[in-house]
Amino acid sequence: MQVSAKHPGAANLMAHLCSELDIARFVNNMVTWDEKQWKVSPGTLVTALVINTLVQRTALYNVERFYAGMDMPLLFSENIQAEDLNDDALGRALDRLAEIDCRQLLGTVACGAARIENMDIRSVHADTTSFSVYGDYEVDPSKDDSTQNKFIEIVHGYSKDKRPDLKQFKYGLMVTKEGFPIVGDVVSGNQNDGVWNKEILKEFQVSFLETWNVVYVADSALITEENVKAMHDKNVRFISLLPGRYKLAQELRDKAWQTKKWIEHGPLSKSKDAAHYWTQSLEAEFAGRIYRFVAVRSSKLDKRKEKKLESLLKAEHKELQELKKKLEKEKFQCKPDAKSKLEAILKDHNMLHKLTGRIIKSEVKKRRPGRPRKDQTLEPTPKIITTYGIELEIHAPSSQALNEWRQREATFVLITSVSADRFDNYDILKEYKGQINVEMRFRFLKDPMFVNAIFLKTPKRVQALGYVILLAVMIAALLEIRIREALKNEQETVTGPGKRVLHRPTARVLLDMLNTIQVVYLTYDDRIERHLPQNIDPDTLRLLKFAGYDEQIYIRNPYHKLS
Repeated sequence: MQVSAKHPGAANLMAHLCSELDIARFVNNMVTWDEKQWKVSPGTLVTALVINTLVQRTALYNVERFYAGMDMPLLFSENIQAEDLNDDALGRALDRLAEIDCRQLLGTVACGAARIENMDIRSVHADTTSFSVYGDYEVDPSKDDSTQNKFIEIVHGYSKDKRPDLKQFKYGLMVTKEGFPIVGDVVSGNQNDGVWNKEILKEFQVSFLETWNVVYVADSALITEENVKAMHDKNVRFISLLPGRYKLAQELRDKAWQTKKWIEHGPLSKSKDAAHYWTQSLEAEFAGRIYRFVAVRSSKLDKRKEKKLESLLKAEHKELQELKKKLEKEKFQCKPDAKSKLEAILKDHNMLHKLTGRIIKSEVKKRRPGRPRKDQTLEPTPKIITTYGIELEIHAPSSQALNEWRQREATFVLITSVSADRFDNYDILKEYKGQINVEMRFRFLKDPMFVNAIFLKTPKRVQALGYVILLAVMIAALLEIRIREALKNEQETVTGPGKRVLHRPTARVLLDMLNTIQVVYLTYDDRIERHLPQNIDPDTLRLLKFAGYDEQIYIRNPYHKLS
């Protein structure tokens, strides 16, 4: 008997989730390939890349080495070896994948997942992010424009990674309220977000969703007059942020603070330092129609605007000091003139610093001109000159004034075509704040532990790999949603890294826990026995149960009778 060990980590569970969503079959049905020419089907090759991305993503030339440490019969239905997953085979699969409509592939997989999980989809959230790459990625002059335009351009563009020095491509995602990707897109690095929203709305229209009953939620890039008119024509309900570039945004904020008909909602989360919110309903014309607007007031200000406040206070104090110095030199011949000037200054004063002032009377004795007469024994009575001045006093802003300024600055305006009888102000705000779900998927997508540098040379393969990564994000989201739902239904928690008690673990934490799984192999002359170590973390095994499986996926071969 020989004893050995393997470290599959989350690979076996990821393989089963990929199988549940039928990724290999969908890929094989959509790409062009000849079974006689391919030792491993393109669907299995793409699935292998998805698993590798989630467990320990490597460059294509290292994928073969990654699978050399895996129990291949437990991962794939096809009878393949690790050496079959070489970079030539994987590159060929990416080339074929790039030739198809990958958005349709993602939509098909998403439809299956929605059916399996019985998702009740009432809203979707859309956004984009940039992905910086290293290298020139120059356009090949030997290829005609029709070939080049078929694939993305890796170019400089607005970098959401704060790396304008690097070229990039962009990801676009539309996710459910729980964060499951419904539509995914890989586009050129200079793609405008407004244009992307226009294009993704078309995908939304042809998706499996009941678009008449689903609310489309996106950031301010969605709001252009063209897009809003298009959504009205297509009967797409939407929620978005009214961009500050429109004068209407400031007008509505001012109106809300003038009327002050705020409705208090409190915090949206149970966090101790969560912001409190107030809302106010407004109506105004936009893009030729009357729309519903929701002014939102927040008790918290972001760090950027706190710096703005600091600069504003310094500028105010400097301006008032200069005004004070100038006025103290000014003299008035009568008190009414000085009083009138002071009242005008205080009336025009519209700053955070408080300003008060008073009238100061000054009397100066002035001798008569010329020499006194020789016979004059008494000193002539001097002339009394009376003038009036203004004395200003500058007071630091009150806490009330500072709080109101912060809340004014933190006020934003949402625009929606959803009726109030369906979503009240609180629902509108909560749906918009749900944009964090798509942002969380982007954080996972760009996590260097899973998706690090892109090791490909051609935009064609980068585009295809981008969609493979989106498939991996879909699998990770499915894992997260399924385990969170199980924990909620069973009113349980899991203990994560650092002994943290988790009610809603993230996909990253779940994969970290699952990637600790090892398997011990006992090899006899006629058979192989697989065993999980006795000291394996019980909470990790519970994750398998919550995901709908158990430890048998690491022990028994699901595709062959003999294991």
